[in-house]
Amino acid sequence: MESRFTGRVLHCRKRHIGRRGDVDLLIMCNYCGCRSIEPIAELSAEHEQVLNLRGDIRRAVRGQDFKHAVGLVRELREVLCVHDAVEELAVYPAMGRLEEFADKVGTLFDEHDEMDDVMDGILAAADAGEDPAGMEWPRLLANLDVLSEHIDHEEHGMFPAAAVSLDTEDWERATAVRAARHAAR
Repeated sequence: MESRFTGRVLHCRKRHIGRRGDVDLLIMCNYCGCRSIEPIAELSAEHEQVLNLRGDIRRAVRGQDFKHAVGLVRELREVLCVHDAVEELAVYPAMGRLEEFADKVGTLFDEHDEMDDVMDGILAAADAGEDPAGMEWPRLLANLDVLSEHIDHEEHGMFPAAAVSLDTEDWERATAVRAARHAAR
């Protein structure tokens, strides 16, 4: 199947509107129109949830409210459960067919794996009754920074490119993956 990718990558615009504590406040755009594609709109909405949870977790850890931080990690894990499945089973494989994105897709998979590993470790320790203060918070905070960059790459590179590169079958697969993950919950 021939790709509709034109060799150029469209970039969404984002506008920095200030800071709240240690969180940059950004408005993600709909400049290129990629959010008019339902799977991208859903992934982008989840990105906003993830970024909000990132800030909440960071504040809870810095305030040494580790019990609350564990609850926030559980929320983040729930959001990422469906989100990552859509990306890993539909969007990334489709984009990986394009030579320009093959290496980047591998990096994105690796970043998901690392984030899953650190969240799973914290949640397993919490479920085992371990003291939340002794959990891998520095590793989680470092991964949350990587996650912000990860989201930026998707929102301002991969998603606009996907909007012009993927076909109806690819988007139907993304929708089917989301529906199957929700049905399994």
